[in-house]
Amino acid sequence: MAKVKDTKENMEICLEFCGPCPTFPEIEGEALFCARGKSKAPKEKRGCNCGMCSVQSASGCRGQYYCIHGACE
Repeated sequence: MAKVKDTKENMEICLEFCGPCPTFPEIEGEALFCARGKSKAPKEKRGCNCGMCSVQSASGCRGQYYCIHGACE
């Protein structure tokens, strides 16, 4: 099963997609949920940008709403 690496480079790429995401919980320091797991305070599902993220596609993950459901594993 695919697993996303928790790296600075992946975080920088991730923030390009998480920042404008309508579900992004906006907790300082939180992002790269596909690697780190769900948010401490996720919002309701309002759309997900994970499917457009190159970090997710490069890892082979195919899910969405990692901020709510947890890491890709």
